[in-house]
Amino acid sequence: MISLVEIADRMRRGPKMAIKDWDIALFKRISELTKRYDIKCPTDPENWINTDDSLADSAWEAAVELVIDAGCLCLDTERVIRFTEEEVKEALKAMQSEVIMGEGKDARVWKQHKIEGGEPMNIAPGHHAPFTEDLADIVVQNFASIPRLDFLEGFNLPAIDGYELYGAPLEAYASRRQVAWLREGIRKAGRPGAAIVYYPLSTSASSFLATIDDVAGLRPTDGVLLSVLPDVKVQYDLITAALVLQSHGYFGISGSFGIIGGFAGGPEGAIVESLAKTMIAWLVYRDNLYYNGVEHLNHISGGKRSIFPTNFARSVVYQATIRNSKAIPMHWPIPVSELCTPSHLEELVLRSIEATVNGANLYTPRVSRSRMNGGQTPADAELMIEASDAALRTGIKRGDVYTMFKPIIEKLSTNTTPEKGKLITECYDLQRHKPSPEYRGLINVVRKEFADCGLHWD
Repeated sequence: MISLVEIADRMRRGPKMAIKDWDIALFKRISELTKRYDIKCPTDPENWINTDDSLADSAWEAAVELVIDAGCLCLDTERVIRFTEEEVKEALKAMQSEVIMGEGKDARVWKQHKIEGGEPMNIAPGHHAPFTEDLADIVVQNFASIPRLDFLEGFNLPAIDGYELYGAPLEAYASRRQVAWLREGIRKAGRPGAAIVYYPLSTSASSFLATIDDVAGLRPTDGVLLSVLPDVKVQYDLITAALVLQSHGYFGISGSFGIIGGFAGGPEGAIVESLAKTMIAWLVYRDNLYYNGVEHLNHISGGKRSIFPTNFARSVVYQATIRNSKAIPMHWPIPVSELCTPSHLEELVLRSIEATVNGANLYTPRVSRSRMNGGQTPADAELMIEASDAALRTGIKRGDVYTMFKPIIEKLSTNTTPEKGKLITECYDLQRHKPSPEYRGLINVVRKEFADCGLHWD
C-alpha cells in the first residue's frame, strides 16, 4: 500500500492547481459521474431509506472512479495528489473492519456492522462540542460514566487559564490540557483504560504532537481526529501528524460526510463526495473510522432542519461503505434544535434508529450548531443508545422506518425551524448524573411518541 511518506512528497510535488479551479473541476466531474452511474434520490418520502443495493454499489463505483481520476487537493500547497488505479484498489482491500482501542478491562473492539443486523452498535457517547474549562473535568466524568462507552472524544474551548487560544504555543498547551482532562475524567469514572480521542484545537502539527504522553495524554491505544475537508481537500500539517501518530499505533477518525449545497451539488453528488472522502481519509491519513454520511449545508449551519432526501442520501453512503469495503461507518446524530426541546429529542431518536438499520455505529450526539456549554448532555447519549437497542429489539428493517414513524417524520418535516433550548447546566445535574425534571419529562414524552408508533423500548 502507498506509504504516507510518498503521500507527503506528492503534497509538495503534485500538479499545481488553484483552489477555485479545483472546486469547479470537482463539481463538473461529480455531476458527470452521478449521471453516468444513474445515481438518483427519490422525490417521494415513502422511499425514506434506500432499499436498492444496486444503487449503493453504483455510488461506490462512482466514488472509486473519482478518486482515481481526480485524487485530492492539498489545501496548503495547492497541489493535487493523484493515485493510480492499482494504488487505490490495493488500499481499499487493506481497509480495516475492526479497531482495538483502550486497554485492560476497558479495551473495546470497534467494528463494521451489517445492514439490518442484530448486534448492538459501537458507541462514542460524547464531546466534539464546546465547553468552558470550569466544566471540563466534571463533564468528562459524566460522559465516561456511561457503561456502553467505547471511546470518548475531546472538546474545544475558547480560552485556557484566562488566555485566548491563539498561536502554536497556547494551542499546544491547551491540547495537552484537553487530553489530560479526558484522562483524569475517565479515571474518576472508574474507566482508566478507556480509549480517548484528541479533538483538534488547531490543525497545526504541533498541537497533535503535544498530546503524546502515555501517562497524562494519548497512549498507543487512543485516537485522533484527522478529517478530510469539504470538497475532498487535505492539509499538509495533518500528514505530519499522521506520519508520527501512526508510528505510535493510534487509530484515526475522519469527519468525511458529504455536503448538500457545496461544490458536490445536490444529494446525489454529496453521496459520491462522501464516499470519495472516506477513501481519501484512509489513503492520506490512515483513518480507520468514518462519520461519513450526508448532511445539508443549511442543517449543519443551524439554519433549518433538513430531513428528506438528506437521510436517504446518508443511507446510501452507509450501505455502499458496508457492502463494498471493510471500512467502518458511523453516524453523527446532530439535531438542529437545541437541548431540552421536543424536536431535538425526536430527531435524535429517529436518526439513531436510521443509523442502526443502516449498520452505522453511533458517534457523539450534538446540536448541529452548538453554543458554548449547550451542545450535548449525557442524557442525549443515553437516549441514543436506548433508541438504537430498541430498533434492534423491534426488528426494524429499511422499508419499515417511514411507515412506522410517519407521524413524527411529518411533524419534523413540516416545522423545520430550530427550537431554542438550554445549556447543560440548566437541564442536567452534573453532580448527580441525571437530567433535570423538565428534561426527564420531555424524554419520557418522546419515548411514548415512538412507543405509540411501535418501537419496543424495553
